[in-house]
Amino acid sequence: MDIKHLSQNLMSFKGEDLPSNILDELSELKIIAVSNGNQQESKEIWCYEQIYKVINHYVTAFKKIKNKEYFEAWNDLDRADIELSFLRNHFDYTGNKCNLEFIERMIYQLQKLFPYQYFMSRESIVKTWSCSICNQVITLRKSCKHKVGEIYNGELCLRVAGDIKFLGMALVTNPFDKYTVLFPDGKEYNYELLENLMKNWENPYENWKLEILQSLSEEYKGLERNQLCICNSGKKYKKCCQKTGKNHHEHYKLTFLEKDPTKFTPMDVKTIHSWKN
Repeated sequence: MDIKHLSQNLMSFKGEDLPSNILDELSELKIIAVSNGNQQESKEIWCYEQIYKVINHYVTAFKKIKNKEYFEAWNDLDRADIELSFLRNHFDYTGNKCNLEFIERMIYQLQKLFPYQYFMSRESIVKTWSCSICNQVITLRKSCKHKVGEIYNGELCLRVAGDIKFLGMALVTNPFDKYTVLFPDGKEYNYELLENLMKNWENPYENWKLEILQSLSEEYKGLERNQLCICNSGKKYKKCCQKTGKNHHEHYKLTFLEKDPTKFTPMDVKTIHSWKN
């Protein structure tokens, strides 16, 4: 199969099982393009390899959420997001080419529904960096002709870390590596938001929208500005929870855009605690 037919398969795919032979055939075509010195074609093939990886990780995440393999699904979503970040500078997918705009939005929405809030971030010193294309060691005074982020012979140029000295770990809320989720002993994550989603989400390309709304908590309704705050701080309401916003809670509202609203279970719930009681 040629690049045109393979790209058409990726453009039109909307299932759960992406044929594995597509990646194999793309790899074979890239070998031919590189051997012919065709840099443009080898770059195009690299783009479609990336598109395959993004789609595959996304649909795999959907299946794992459906099977309640939540942490594994989280890792696939993270990997899909990483592969998409590599692709953005080299492939214009505006107009939802290959459904990438849709997948990008779904990844963002799904990550919002996971209860993970705290992660570990490694602290280390990298003593040597090398080029992934030519393997040359890179220093302040010595570099190579390859530019990070560009494609050469159908491969992305990166800097490879070597001789790493580990210093420690830090607790963070917005890590670069999202797979470093904390799993404290004796605690179990609450996946109720995802469980509610899967009552209605039937296939990975079904369109739904997430809205996170702010609502006044029931216990604060009717409380006057100059009354003492009910949190027992001793301050007036207007200078306490009303000022800080602690008098509100989040509602997660899901709207399935292609379903008859009378035929699915609505999801409109308060913020669910990250941990099960």
